[in-house]
Amino acid sequence: MLALALAAVPAGCGGGGGRSSRVLRPGGSPVYSPYVDVALTPPFDLAGVAPDAGARSLTLAFVTAGGECNPSWGGGQPIDSASVAGAARRLRAAGVALRVAFGGAQGTELAQSCPTIGRLEAAYASVLNSYHAVGADFDLESATLADRTTLMRRSEAVAQLQARIGRPLAVSLTLPVSPAGLSAPALRAVQAMVASGVRLHTLNLLAMNYGRGLRGGMAAAAIDALLGAHRQLSRLGGGLGRWSALGVTAMVGVNDVSGEVFTLSDARMLARFAARHDLGLTSIWSLARDNPCQGSESSADPTCSGVREPPYAFSRVFGSRSKVGLLPRRAVDTS
Repeated sequence: MLALALAAVPAGCGGGGGRSSRVLRPGGSPVYSPYVDVALTPPFDLAGVAPDAGARSLTLAFVTAGGECNPSWGGGQPIDSASVAGAARRLRAAGVALRVAFGGAQGTELAQSCPTIGRLEAAYASVLNSYHAVGADFDLESATLADRTTLMRRSEAVAQLQARIGRPLAVSLTLPVSPAGLSAPALRAVQAMVASGVRLHTLNLLAMNYGRGLRGGMAAAAIDALLGAHRQLSRLGGGLGRWSALGVTAMVGVNDVSGEVFTLSDARMLARFAARHDLGLTSIWSLARDNPCQGSESSADPTCSGVREPPYAFSRVFGSRSKVGLLPRRAVDTS
């Protein structure tokens, strides 16, 4: 049996053992932290989006290698780019918590380019410290997920990072799923993190791009994936079987796979499931896509959803539904 120590967090951010100790937001989970693709061209209005969307936590994506062990946004934009760093400072000052996502479906994840555990840990820490991030997300997909050598290097580096960073750091592992749950490589990634001593805060499921054989709609498939993953993780023991250790990310609107469209009705159904089961995290890919396209889109667009819904309609389902223009006085995501 594997042992998992969930990261110690304040009440309301995933640390409580029962529902009575957690404050559920209208969107269905204590934390709604949508992904923001900061490498978009033209740049996404990072600083201006949080009041409209009601997001009190944002996940900045994706940090990949821009040369050997050199972290960058999307492989080409410097980490200290003014368009990202300046907006991040303003968001933090307004009380919006920031998480940083490493990896993703494209580019080279740092664990593949950093030759040693020590250098990899230092690369991760440099980004997290620059943005005063409350969380580190590791999005493992495709070839990155199948690379066992870098899987072990990453796990050891993250364990050291958590032990040395000097402040609470919520570590999330983001993995692709099918309606049946996690694949064997995805489960190996979980086991590698746990075996290295990583205190996982959330296992975040990418509820999107399932491929052939999808039945029952996108929300139903996401719920099936959550149920399947919950059964798998419960068998591993430790704290993995707790619903509060699970999160879910939907790709709003038109997905990359033809015929897959995540609608606002799907969002409502998934948000209700998150509330009933006390999921620790909900998210979307991505905030830039949470608005309608100018025309009719039949394929996924990085800047719009392809469905006719108002701007930030999906965020208002999953998020806090706060008044437009209202920013919090303090960070609500302290996990």
